[in-house]
Amino acid sequence: MQLVIIAGGFGTRLRPLTLNRPKALVPLVDRPQIVYTLDSLPAMCDEVIIAVNYGFEAMREFFRTHEFGIEVRVVEEAKPLGTAGAIKNIQRHVRGTFAVYNGDVVDTIELDRFVEAHRQRRGIGTIAVWPVDDPSAFGVVAIDDGRITRFVEKPRPGEAPSNLVNAGRYVFEPMVFDFIEGGHAVSLERDVFPRLVERGLTAYRYDGYWSDAGTLPSYLNAQRVLLDAGRGKIAPEADVTAGSLRPPVYVGAGSYVEGRLGPHVVLGKSCKIGRASLSNAALLEGVSVDDKAEISSSILGAGASIGEGAHVRDSIVGDGVQVPAYATIFDDRVSA
Repeated sequence: MQLVIIAGGFGTRLRPLTLNRPKALVPLVDRPQIVYTLDSLPAMCDEVIIAVNYGFEAMREFFRTHEFGIEVRVVEEAKPLGTAGAIKNIQRHVRGTFAVYNGDVVDTIELDRFVEAHRQRRGIGTIAVWPVDDPSAFGVVAIDDGRITRFVEKPRPGEAPSNLVNAGRYVFEPMVFDFIEGGHAVSLERDVFPRLVERGLTAYRYDGYWSDAGTLPSYLNAQRVLLDAGRGKIAPEADVTAGSLRPPVYVGAGSYVEGRLGPHVVLGKSCKIGRASLSNAALLEGVSVDDKAEISSSILGAGASIGEGAHVRDSIVGDGVQVPAYATIFDDRVSA
């Protein structure tokens, strides 16, 4: 059984973090986003194919230097081909029934059960679905006895046929390639799924948790989900004795904390936190935060430095950015 991971997007909604790394390699709690998918694969999956446009060289190097106990093939898209075009681009490598996962999702789906449900329904494809409060930002399905009768991508508020959204996990029969034109960008959600409805497109609902991580709010939500699920920890090499911690938090090796941390804060390796206050925030490796600073609902890139008394909220601060003392950054994206 093969799994295709679509990981070729530009990651524009997470810039400037994605200026220096592909979105799938942006750290999330204690590992790059894409690794969560690899961690949960059953023995039935014997190969992972990663479809990449932006960041191909970085992705190929990552999998050349990291071992995950499974064969990983990184396939380049010479030009952006959209979610369906990326699948068409790897057709030559597919041997039979195959799964497709978006690279920016964390969840508790079990691939073997997913595939079993697909085979029992005998359709051309199966979409994993998840309930959300506001489905207007997602692809939404209408379902009748397990079969998808309608697929609407990003409906207007109040016009969604249900609250069940496309969870970014699919199982397909090779026949799906007949519905994707090659050589140009094609959207799985807008161009392919509506055509597959008449050919047998089914839904799969699973339990546990689900979150995408492709925007600042959804990234922080994914971080909260993972911390609440037990991924919070204090590395033995970290020093938090002078700090005040409100769990769940994650503190990486070599970090030092004097201030107030949490809830839902992640510090990468070698961060230095003075008498500051941090909540609902992610700090990548080597970030420093000086006294009296306040950080909330934000991501700070590797090596960023936050000056004394500065306030950062609802923002992404890029790698190596130096925020001056007593500056205020609100709902912004700041590059070095």
